[in-house]
Order: sequence, then C-alpha cells, then structure tokens
Amino acid sequence: MLKTLLLAGSALAFALPTVVASQGALADDGKSVALVVGVKGSPFYQALQCGAEAKAKELGLTLTVSAPDQFAADSQIPVVNAVAATKPAVAVIVPTDTQALVAPMKQMAGMGTKIVTVDQTVNDTSFVETQILTDNEAGGKLAADAMNELLGGKGKVLVITQPPGSAAQDARTTGFEEELKKYPGIEYLGAQYQSDDPQKAAEIVTSTLSAHPDLAGVFSTNDQGAIGAITGLRQAGASGKVKVVAYDAASAEVSALKNGTIQALIAQNPKQEGEMAIEVADALMKGKTLDKVTLTEIVTIKAGDHATADKYEYKADCM
Repeated sequence: MLKTLLLAGSALAFALPTVVASQGALADDGKSVALVVGVKGSPFYQALQCGAEAKAKELGLTLTVSAPDQFAADSQIPVVNAVAATKPAVAVIVPTDTQALVAPMKQMAGMGTKIVTVDQTVNDTSFVETQILTDNEAGGKLAADAMNELLGGKGKVLVITQPPGSAAQDARTTGFEEELKKYPGIEYLGAQYQSDDPQKAAEIVTSTLSAHPDLAGVFSTNDQGAIGAITGLRQAGASGKVKVVAYDAASAEVSALKNGTIQALIAQNPKQEGEMAIEVADALMKGKTLDKVTLTEIVTIKAGDHATADKYEYKADCM
C-alpha cells in the first residue's frame, strides 16, 4: 500500500484547452502523465503544479499540465477531452464539478488511462485509482472553531463560497455549519456564492453589512472569496471590526493575515499534493496497489504566527 499521510491541524483554484506548462511532449512510452488543474492563474494550482513538475523530473516521467480558463465544468470538459485524445498512461485531474466531470473522466479511463483525482473528487469514484485530498469537512470545522474563538462565542457570521457542485467547497461549508452548532451564541446568516469572483465577494460583504450592520464574522472557503471579502470590508470601513477566517494561504491572504485584515487561515499544502500526485502516478505505472483515499495535511494559522504563514504560503516557485 502507498503510505497515506496523516491529517494535521492546529489541534491535532474555455472553449479550447490550454497547455500552461509541460516537461516534454506526451509520448506513448508508458511514462506519460497529464495533470489537469482546476483553473489557470490560481496560486494554489500554480503551487501544486510546481510540486508535480519537480517530482516528475526527479522520477523521469513525462508531464504535461493543462488548465481551463474558469473553474467550471463547461470550461474544463473540453480540456479533459483533449487530454484523453493523447492517451497518457496516467491522468491526474482536479474535477471542477462532482457530477459533470464523471462522464468524460470515465470515458478516458475506458481508453486505458489510469485516473487519479487531486484536491477535488467526483460522486462516482468506481473508475478512479485513488483520490488525493485534504479533509475539507474537518477544515471547515477548524474554521468554525477559529471563528468562535475570535468572536468570543457570539455574533453574526456569513459564509462566502462557491456554488454547489465543488466537492471541496461544499465540504468546507458543511463542516463549518456543523461545527457552528456547538456554539449557540453564533448566529449563522447562511452561505452566499461568489464563483471565484472577488468583486462578487466584495458585493456580498457590502450588501450583507447594509442588512446586518452588526455582522461579526466572515468565513471564505477559498482565496478569491477572501480577497473580495477584505476588499468589501475596506470599502465599508469595517476592516478589523468584522473578523475574517479564510481557506488557503495565497500570498495576498498571507499579507492580509500579517496586516490584520484576515484573522485566521486554514491552509493546505498544494506543493505536497502535486508531489504526491506524481508519486501515485509512478506507483500505478509500476503496478502497485494504492489506498482509495490519500490525505494530505491541513493547518490553522492564527494572527501573529508569521513563521507558519511563511511556511504554508502558496508559492509558484517552479525552477
């Protein structure tokens, strides 16, 4: 069995496919790996790509990396179909929708490519060799615990997330909501959707403040929502007054943590995910048996903990 990393916590990211990076053209040599990330330009996926590229070079594997222009099924499906046509030995995919990506991924598997999911997953995993994930529901619970601590157990709280269909974002929201039930002094205002659009997230914050001037906290389930949230709070003159807990550790989020406009981050390790994806691909090529789920680490970073923030900051430092 491939060793499964343990979860770690504070208490314990077009019409035509675009290749954004590669290490040689895909070849029918039995050592070709295709990585399809969630969206171009995401600090998280750039860091994941860097980890994958470094590990592929180390292991002597041929790697191509592709990405859609938007984190959406209709943008990603043509990319997946284009990758399928190249018939890689292994495809590592960040599915942007739990249901819509099942058919094209299953079709690729039927063509002989071994399928691995990373960061996100799909509803039907019968054709998936292994899923490389963080425990997103546990991460949402960590966020709720951090929020409760920041608010002293009382106040109105809003969630800003993706529309339903993203496995990771849905799980983060669910975990947050479930954990909030432990804190009767917290009034939950529900979740609103920003579709990876910081401007939309800013508008959600300002409109919520108009309806609820006593808004006490915002939890964003990804970096784009967090960036928009702090923009909206600044526009409303509520920076620092309204506490922000955010998923991810993009550079903009780390800077906001250090300057006090974000109070806590729930960070993943995308570079580790990229490295592990290639290790898994290599193991599959060698006929090894894998665990169905491989967990990677997650950690809460609190205000003032600059060393941990620097360690987990999502950096696109490909050599």
